[in-house]
Amino acid sequence: MGRAAFTPAPPAPQGGPRPRASGCRMWDWSGDERIDFDMAGGAVLLGHAHPAVEAAVAAGVPAQGVVEAALSDLLPTTCAVRFCAEESQALPAAIDAARRATGRRRAAVWDGGVFGGLDDLAAIVIDPLGAAPDHLAAVRRTADAAGAVLIFDEGVSAFRVHESGAQGLSGVTPDLAVFGAAIANGRPIGAVTGRTDLILALDPDDLPAPQEASLAAAAATLRQLAAEPAAPRLRAMGQRLTTEVGRLVSAAGADHLFTLVGDPALPTPMFAKPQVEGLWLRGMAGRGMIVVGAHALSAAHDEPEIFALIAAYAALAPKMAEEGRRPPAQDRAGFVFDVCPEGHA
Repeated sequence: MGRAAFTPAPPAPQGGPRPRASGCRMWDWSGDERIDFDMAGGAVLLGHAHPAVEAAVAAGVPAQGVVEAALSDLLPTTCAVRFCAEESQALPAAIDAARRATGRRRAAVWDGGVFGGLDDLAAIVIDPLGAAPDHLAAVRRTADAAGAVLIFDEGVSAFRVHESGAQGLSGVTPDLAVFGAAIANGRPIGAVTGRTDLILALDPDDLPAPQEASLAAAAATLRQLAAEPAAPRLRAMGQRLTTEVGRLVSAAGADHLFTLVGDPALPTPMFAKPQVEGLWLRGMAGRGMIVVGAHALSAAHDEPEIFALIAAYAALAPKMAEEGRRPPAQDRAGFVFDVCPEGHA
């Protein structure tokens, strides 16, 4: 690893504006404003510093049973719920519960199928984001045939793709589902939901208690989603964005280089060439957009933000087409690295 990896960040400037975030906008140390289309990887579903969430955090912690019921009520079928401190703890805990319930050891992540047979399978795990309902129904049948526990990882899809999550969108009910920071509007938390017998099989030692602020934020976020679901609006905005960007890119002759794919509530850029991706990243940053990968729309985004993003694509599409027409750079002497990879002389 190069020395630059260990270079300390410059100290924050003294005085002047402090970084802050509100809704879908962020301000840095210089006071420069940017539109956030990352939203902490999609976890900030309602928007930064949402008033109802912040008020709930200031008011104190509700009874955990109340928050458990609020999450269960949003799902298509009544289920048991347990919380933990972090999203990363929820999935391992769910897998271990499946192992205890089935007496088997092996867990498989679904990737178009399950490799290695079904006889010793305790659990099948799938991220349902973007999966077609008939595909998820096929996974459900496979799990049933194997006597395995079907686990949905709804860390990203939760209440973004549908007001009842991917379960509501597909009509397929998993045995267990895990959720993350999105249910607390970005604050750290994890949750396991599902059949009561499987929830009872969870090891309490696998589920450290969430922070009090996170539990309060979850209560407010779930109440807000119950009163005013975000998913229908996110899907409508995403569909408009995908259609308009597709039209702009096609008109510029760059549709073979770039497209937006995936669920409308999380349109994801795909690039045919890395130099086009680099141009896109620089161009978006230069136009005041915070983008990392997928466009994580939130309830705080509205017409002005979508219009600004579409305008950025209108400016960038011809440049992406031009970049795609450039011949690849020729090395001076065959395959020569300009920068030596770590570990090579």
